[in-house]
Amino acid sequence: MTKPYLVPAIKRAFEIIDLLAKQDAGLTISDIHRELKLPLSSAATILYTLKTLGYLDRDPRTSRYCLSTKMLSVSQGAVERIDIVGRCHGLLEGLVKESGLTGHVAVLREGESMYIDRVPGAGLIQFSSYIGMRWPAHASAVGKAILSALPETELQSFLKKYKLDEVTERTITSKTALGKQLKAFRRLGYAMEMNEGEIGVACVAAPVPGPGTLAGLGISVTGTTHQITKSELPTLGALVRKYAGLMGLRLGVNEPRALGAGLTTRLPNHPLGKSTAGTSLAQRGAPRLSSH
Repeated sequence: MTKPYLVPAIKRAFEIIDLLAKQDAGLTISDIHRELKLPLSSAATILYTLKTLGYLDRDPRTSRYCLSTKMLSVSQGAVERIDIVGRCHGLLEGLVKESGLTGHVAVLREGESMYIDRVPGAGLIQFSSYIGMRWPAHASAVGKAILSALPETELQSFLKKYKLDEVTERTITSKTALGKQLKAFRRLGYAMEMNEGEIGVACVAAPVPGPGTLAGLGISVTGTTHQITKSELPTLGALVRKYAGLMGLRLGVNEPRALGAGLTTRLPNHPLGKSTAGTSLAQRGAPRLSSH
């Protein structure tokens, strides 16, 4: 079989992109030279070209290179062309059935989370969300989940570029406070918000794991603050994280550790994890009060 011919400069450029995608703090030319064993002149030329075209950013203080928001937007477009809905809608239905809440899949778009799929909960309480609906990322759980999984350089770029407008009196509008919260969510593996996007509404979400976090993809459940109480958060967090991992597998991610493999929704020390078989979280919560 004939060995395919690969253009050396293009191959090296993509090796650099793949390497930078794994580095939150970025890399210098010398770092890239050592990691990929490229000639310094070749590494410098490729980095200069990618930066000039807008696909890399360079920190003038540290001389480190990292992927730019333009690179993220390109990968977002590719992700949206994948048949995410067709391949993962059944998983979203499973999440909704297990939680009893309304489920959404969203992507990050220009500082906002945008729903690309939706499955309503089965109860009386319904939400007026719709596919294509956009919400400020800093005021939505799914937006926070996606932001929490971004490389640090991309997160800082987001915080510099977008203003954190107040949606309700509970919305976090301090970039310092949001940054600290996102770091905490990154450690947890899921995000939540209560009353920040709409008074009386709460959400729990997780980023879909994968290369570049599949370019900003997340899954969430939404309910009233009577349905989603603080005591429910650990169980719901584990649940959405489990389904985010399954979605990553469905979309081709093959790194089980990155998916939080082995997560279950039954937490042994949590009161909801003991005798809950056959009932959804929403059914076990406070009664449904009204339509929304």
